[in-house]
Amino acid sequence: MSSNNSRLSTVSFPFWSGKGGSMSEEQQQQQTQTHEMDAESGLRLLKVELDNIPDNVKTSFVHAQHAAPDLVCDQHLSRFLYAEGYNAQLAARRIVSYWEHRKKVFGEDYILPLTLSGAMKNHVQSLYDGYLSLLPLKDNFGRAIIFSNPIKLLPSKFDNQVRIWWYLVHVAMEDDVALRNGFVIVSNARNTSLTNFDAKSTAAICTSGDRFFPIRWRQTHCCHTNPVFPLVAAMVKSVLSQEQRETFVVHNGTCEQVVESFREKGILKECLPTDLGGSILVSPELFIRERMATEGCFTSEESDDASQLCMRRSKNVVGSSVDAALLVPEKKAYAQVKKAKKKASSTATKQSVQPGRPGDPRMNAAVQAKLEDPDLPLLEALAVGGFIFEDINKPGVKSSEVRDKDGVTVYQRRNQLLRRLRKERKRTQI
Repeated sequence: MSSNNSRLSTVSFPFWSGKGGSMSEEQQQQQTQTHEMDAESGLRLLKVELDNIPDNVKTSFVHAQHAAPDLVCDQHLSRFLYAEGYNAQLAARRIVSYWEHRKKVFGEDYILPLTLSGAMKNHVQSLYDGYLSLLPLKDNFGRAIIFSNPIKLLPSKFDNQVRIWWYLVHVAMEDDVALRNGFVIVSNARNTSLTNFDAKSTAAICTSGDRFFPIRWRQTHCCHTNPVFPLVAAMVKSVLSQEQRETFVVHNGTCEQVVESFREKGILKECLPTDLGGSILVSPELFIRERMATEGCFTSEESDDASQLCMRRSKNVVGSSVDAALLVPEKKAYAQVKKAKKKASSTATKQSVQPGRPGDPRMNAAVQAKLEDPDLPLLEALAVGGFIFEDINKPGVKSSEVRDKDGVTVYQRRNQLLRRLRKERKRTQI
C-alpha cells in the first residue's frame, strides 16, 4: 500500500482549480477529428473577417501580405482556422496577433521565413545552448515534445530563447500529425536556481504558445522541482491561461517513478531525454545539422555529408519520425561486426602499400559497414568498427563531452567517418 501511495504522490497539479474544466488527452485527440467544414468555405469566411479588421490593428499582417505573400498563403491561414475549430472570427484575431508579435520578436526580419538562413540567421548560436530542444519523437497522442533544460540557461541569453522558442514551434508544425494534435512541454528543473529563471521570457513564451500559434499547447510537465519552484510558482501561474494552469503537471520522485508517471501520461521512456532517464540523447549540434540539410543551408558538397549524418529516419510507435543519430545506438549482431572487420582488414592491407591512405582498422571497419548499409546510423557504424564511447548513455553527460578510449570526442569520430565516406564516394566516381 505504501509503495502504491509513493508512486501516486510523484504527480501533482499545482494550479488545478478542481472544477474539471480541462480536457483529457483523449478529449483533445477527439477534438482534432471534429472539424469537417469545407476548406474553401472556411477560408472564404476567414478572409472576410480579416478584411473587417481595421488596417491600423493589422499593420504587420498587411505588410507581410505584400512583402512576403508566400508566407501568408492559404495553407498558412488554414492552420489558424483549424486551430480555432473553424471559427473564422477567432482565427482572424489569432492571425493578426501572431503577425504583430512575430514582428516584436524578430524585428524587421519578421517577414523572412523562420529558417536558420532566414529570420534566425543571427541567432543560430543560441540553439547550441541547449535550453530548448525539439525532441525527435512524438508521444502516444501524436503530440510534439519540446524539452526545456533551465540549468543551461544563462541570464545573458534570455531574449534569444524567445526566438528559439518560436523557431522550434514552427519546426514542430512541419509535422502534420503534431500540427493537428499540438505539443507538450517537458521541463527538467533539477538543480536549477533563481538565476535560471526569467519572468519576461517566461511570460513571452507562455503567451505566444497559447494565444498566437496555430498549434495548441496541450500540457506542461515540470520534473524534479526543487525549493525554487514555490518561489516562482505564483509568477508562472499569473502568465498561464486557464487551460495551461489546468494542464500543468509536476513530476517528483526517483528517476524510475518519474519515467513511470510520464508513461501514464502517454509519454514513453523512448520519447524522453537521457537527462530524465529516457532513451534520447539530446544533441543541439545534430539537430542544427539536420535543419540545415532540410532547409538547404548547406552547399551541395556539405549537403551530402549532412544527409548522411542527419536524414536517416524511422517510424515510432505513433507514426512520427525520428533522427536515428539522436538515439542511443544498439549493438549490431556479431556476424555483421565480424564481416565488416574482415573486409576492412583486407582493405587496410591493400592500403598499406599506398602512403597517405588512412589505416586505422576500426575506422576502416566503420567505413565498410556504412558502405554496405547506407541507412546505418553513424554511431552504430563506429560501434561496429570497434570505437567505444562508455559515457554515451550516461545521464547528465553532455554529448559534446563524450569521448572514446583514445580521448577523441564522438563528434570528431563522426567527422572523420564523414570525411572518409566522402573520399570513398569520390574515389569510386573516378
